[in-house]
Amino acid sequence: MEYSRYLKPFTLILGAIVLLITFFSFIIRTLPAYSGTTDVLMFVGMDDPTYQLRRIEQIIANYPNVAWFDPMTYFPIGQPMHWGPLFPFLGATICLITGAATRTEIISVSLFLPCVMAALMVPVIYLLVSRVADWKAGLAAAFFIAIVPGQFFFRSFYGYLDHHAGEVFFSTLFCLCYLTALVYSRKHPVDLKDKETWKIPIFLGILCGITYVLGLALMPTMLLFALIVGIFTPVWFIIQRYIGHLGASALVINSVTFLVAIIGFFFIGVHSEGGLNYYTIGHPIAYTLLILANVLLFGFSYQLRDKPYWYYVGAIIGVTILGIIALAVILPDLFAYMMANANAFFGSDDIHWKTIQEARPWSFDDAWRTFQYSLLLFGAGAAVLLYRIRKELCPSHAFTLIWAVVIFYATCQHIRYEYYLAVPVAILAGIAVGFALDIIRLPFGQKPEISPMDEDHQSGKKKAGKSHDVSRGRSGHPAGSVKAGSYLFLAIILILALLFSYQALGRDLMMGAYNLNPDWREATEWMNKNTPDPGVDYFAMYDEKNFTYPDSAYGVMSWWDYGHMITFLGKRMPNANPFQYGVNGPNGSARFFMTKNESEADQILANLKTKYVITDYEMDTGKFWAMSTWDDPEVGVYPYQRTFIFPSPDDPKSGVNYPLLTNEYYQTMISRLHNFDGTYTEPGNVYFLRYMKPSATGLNAPVVVDGGQTNYSAGKALVNSFNAQENPQYDVILANFGYTDPVEPVPALSHYRLIFESSTRTTPADMHDLRYVKIFEHVKGAQIPGEGMLELPVKTNTGREFIYRTQSINGTFTVPYPTETTVGAVTIPGKYRNTKNGAEYQVTEKQVIEGQSI
Repeated sequence: MEYSRYLKPFTLILGAIVLLITFFSFIIRTLPAYSGTTDVLMFVGMDDPTYQLRRIEQIIANYPNVAWFDPMTYFPIGQPMHWGPLFPFLGATICLITGAATRTEIISVSLFLPCVMAALMVPVIYLLVSRVADWKAGLAAAFFIAIVPGQFFFRSFYGYLDHHAGEVFFSTLFCLCYLTALVYSRKHPVDLKDKETWKIPIFLGILCGITYVLGLALMPTMLLFALIVGIFTPVWFIIQRYIGHLGASALVINSVTFLVAIIGFFFIGVHSEGGLNYYTIGHPIAYTLLILANVLLFGFSYQLRDKPYWYYVGAIIGVTILGIIALAVILPDLFAYMMANANAFFGSDDIHWKTIQEARPWSFDDAWRTFQYSLLLFGAGAAVLLYRIRKELCPSHAFTLIWAVVIFYATCQHIRYEYYLAVPVAILAGIAVGFALDIIRLPFGQKPEISPMDEDHQSGKKKAGKSHDVSRGRSGHPAGSVKAGSYLFLAIILILALLFSYQALGRDLMMGAYNLNPDWREATEWMNKNTPDPGVDYFAMYDEKNFTYPDSAYGVMSWWDYGHMITFLGKRMPNANPFQYGVNGPNGSARFFMTKNESEADQILANLKTKYVITDYEMDTGKFWAMSTWDDPEVGVYPYQRTFIFPSPDDPKSGVNYPLLTNEYYQTMISRLHNFDGTYTEPGNVYFLRYMKPSATGLNAPVVVDGGQTNYSAGKALVNSFNAQENPQYDVILANFGYTDPVEPVPALSHYRLIFESSTRTTPADMHDLRYVKIFEHVKGAQIPGEGMLELPVKTNTGREFIYRTQSINGTFTVPYPTETTVGAVTIPGKYRNTKNGAEYQVTEKQVIEGQSI
């Protein structure tokens, strides 16, 4: 090999430019790191980044071991781990090398890891695109990947410590190696009779396999790229057959690649049962099927070597159809397994997915908001590849296009794949720019540059098949004569590239630092210091088969979004987590927060051996619809938050939609806990509405006919009066706009007491004081005989004061607070007083905890 060509001035200049773009990519992602603050925890993104830090800390304490089971989440079962080991292992290794030992030091070092991976995408993309096109396209694509906004930039920004940047890096590295193999084998096709032709393709196949395994060790979703290879492989065989080869290159490279993948997978290990989004035996089965498919395709090519080209194409199509039918009939379980996993990758009818931000479908507005003008460049690049495929029949062009199409489709189904799509967008946009810039050379009569693909084509003349002329250059016009349309095309592409760069850089530089929710941080750090140790070592690694929780272990109930923060910051064990474990089902967090029956809620916590409940303002408002959907997807949020059409005063024929809260909402556990602190609450003013039913109007929402705001007693009387009559087309309701304004009396909670609330107030000074995060303790409650209503003054750690009120049930009060003491950070300054007879009661903590009678 001639190394001197890498030392040529032009090559050195290109290398310097790529290095500069790489540095620029790193700098714009790490700007918050240079703010001078020492509180690096504030920069950590919520949810997944906090759990990655937990894994890094755990690996550092047990290096080089990696945990595949975590009892510190999804209590009381424990979490099987489906995230790959590579990302936290890299983070832990870097921390150990740099001497990072404290939590602050570990965070400071680890937060740079996604930024480094994103920056390394620049040289990888340059090398990849320069193989598919040329250096100009490579430089453009490298610059685009450095600045492309949206999910990729968001998930590789300083503070978002997660594996997504690594997924993109290692999958693109695999594609670079695979494209290198395609380029080499096009110029040097494998001849099975000549073993010398095997050596380099086998080496390249091993390299592809190793990079694939690295991606697989990061996340099981690397399987998506095995699927891309699987879709591309028949196309590759057809191209080879068309130009007179039997497809030995594809057979050798693909077989070696996925043989290495099988071996590498067993080094990672089988760690779960179920779908391919876990490390299951389904992975080596899928790779084995890919190898067998290559053998089958080569066998057909060999058997039909003397037949016309179209015989082979027809055979592939026919066998594919028959194979799918045979698999469905002979092995229906395996077929259903494959279809279920394909559905999980590319879409699902499960309405629960709609409540997960990264799993929702990708809309046109999402696409344009992220990529804007680069989408047009993406389309232009796809057109260029189609043109070149038609002219040159180049496998690397076909693979790149299939890669882009599959990822684009996956993104349309699940927006989470948008960070994968950033790579095809940058590549195809770069190819479009490079193609347009080639036109500049033609007016001066210079010979257009020949890409490696053209060199391959010209150096390896086809043995058979139709000739594809590349002598006319990239534009398709004779050298030296460019039509005016070509100049217009060049101008459009360059303008689009400039507009995209301006828009992307503007968005990138405007992105502020991540901020870990200060209220959740405050609450979970308080919990860590002021609640009993559950008895499970935070840093230890446990074997799922041999692990049992100690008697001292207990769970923390909250919505799944906050599970990782409870684990990392609170060092406590959530019942539900962002893996969506512990959410649905009869004991799920959705059922707990949506039930209107305190006894059912108590039973759920008893079943889960859960001691504390954490609520926040978002669960009570914006995330309420998600909780209701998880609880009952058939009805969703409808019973709790209903939309009404109010006629416009200016035009009675038109109306305005307004969402209102019903009594069903105010009676849920989440509302009773967070809005009302578990105390009995009487309604004040309510809205009485008489409306025409949708069945009568044909509209999708009820139309308000009359009504207005009134006090509860008057509103209730109006409802009773209406219900005494027969009105089949009309109905009435009491509803309200405010989250703390019930429309019926809200009973007290007898077994839940507030022990902490965060500092931030979420409501204006003239409204009910509602804090962002609250922590409640679940207790048996002391028993006080009597009738009427008990009142108890309560003062929270923020200085907020309220009266806990509870009614007698069957001659007994069940109360959760002791008197004249503190519980957690909450002060109880007085005694219980019966509003009916003035009697006062003193209650001890022991009586509350043990459920004793007074």
